[in-house]
Parts: sequence; structure tokens; C-alpha cells
Amino acid sequence: MAINFSKEDKEKMEQDKSEIYTKRTEESYAEYVKNLKGSKKGRYFADYYLKFVIAAVIVIAGLIYFVRDAVATKPSTVLSIAIEGDAIEDENLIKFAEIIEDELNLDTEHERVNIFSVTSDRQLQTFLYTGQTDIVISTEEKFQKWAEAGYFFEPASTEELSFYNNFPEDQKFYSNYISSEDLRNSGQITDAEPSDKTLYNYGIYLTGTDKYAKELGGLVPEPVAGVSASSKNIDYAVLFLKYMTSK
Repeated sequence: MAINFSKEDKEKMEQDKSEIYTKRTEESYAEYVKNLKGSKKGRYFADYYLKFVIAAVIVIAGLIYFVRDAVATKPSTVLSIAIEGDAIEDENLIKFAEIIEDELNLDTEHERVNIFSVTSDRQLQTFLYTGQTDIVISTEEKFQKWAEAGYFFEPASTEELSFYNNFPEDQKFYSNYISSEDLRNSGQITDAEPSDKTLYNYGIYLTGTDKYAKELGGLVPEPVAGVSASSKNIDYAVLFLKYMTSK
């Protein structure tokens, strides 16, 4: 229902300076805010601006963290060791990596050792093919499979591994090499036989000391270790093997 004001009432309302009867403009509102005092001004700020300030602070903090994390220099991996066929606790892998970092006298702010367990043949094959791992430690059976495929260095192929020759024969791991031609000439891959019957010293047994069992917590009774033929860190790999076989 519409309300009809008399002429006299309209004149009174026009003369009334109360805020309810005052048409608010940007200028008048700015003046109103400017004249607020004490707690009223604080309350006005909290009601209208505080939530925007908090949101802005959160966004800025997130951007700072993202940028800092993106530009931060992370340690580069100077030695990567893959362990296959054993059940070693992640905590033991981390602790042993720290032991090796100390033995190699690494600057751990910029350099690190990565020791990890592989979960599948495909994963390890990828790491060996792409050079993402420097050393493989495995069971005799599994190690032989990779050795026959030519994934490891042996002393005749690189001078750095000439120290293999200092080990007794029962600590050396020998294997044939099955070439791609041998595979093509076989009916089944699993039946492939090496045309070259030469045995190559592709690995070293880590049974000369108890470091694998006691320091790393490994369970494999006769672990074999070898240096990947695609290793980019052969110097550190050699130092690691010397440590693992030293008494």
C-alpha cells in the first residue's frame, strides 16, 4: 500500500538532516567514513576490509613460498644405487645413504646419494637404459639376467674397475654376454644362448664384509653389486664398492 505524504510532511523531511533522509553520494559517504572516530572506525575497517586483507596476505604468502621453492637449488644426485630382490626398510635406506654421503665427503647441501629399492624389472631396465642408476645390488639370479644383457661394466671395458682384479675368485661374479644377434637366432628369448662363451667379471659379491647386512639391513645372503654401463658417476660408484668390500 502506497503512503501519501502531505505537503507539510514533505517539507519537514527535506529540512531533516538525519542520515535516513539524506541521499548518499560517493562524496557524502567518504565524508561519513572520514568523520568516524575510535572504535567505530575500527569496526568499519573490520566489517568492510579485513577479510580482503587476510585473503591478500594468504595469496602473497603462497606466491612467496612457490617462488622460493621453485628457485631454490636442490642437491644433485651424485650416486644412485638400486637394490633389487631384497626387503629393506625405507628408514634404513635413508640412514645408509647418509653414511655413504659422509664416507664420500659430500657437500650435502648440493650433493646427495640416492639408495632405493626397485619394484619391477621394467623400472630397473628403464633406469639402467637411461643412466638413472649407477650401481645395482641384487640376488645372483636377478643380477645374472642383467649381466647377460650387457648392462654392466667389467674391468676390461673401463680402467676404473681394474680393482676387481684384486679380489679372490670366489668374490667375483662372472657371466656370459648374450648379444642381440644371439637373441634373434633363438626361437624363444628365454632359450637364447651366447655365441661367445667368454665369461666376464660383471660384478662383485658383497660378502667379504658384513656392511650390507649390518649397516644397510639387507637380507639377501649373497648380494652381488655391479656398475651400470650407462653410469655417469663411475668415480663415486667405485668408491662405494671399495667401501662396501673393505674390512
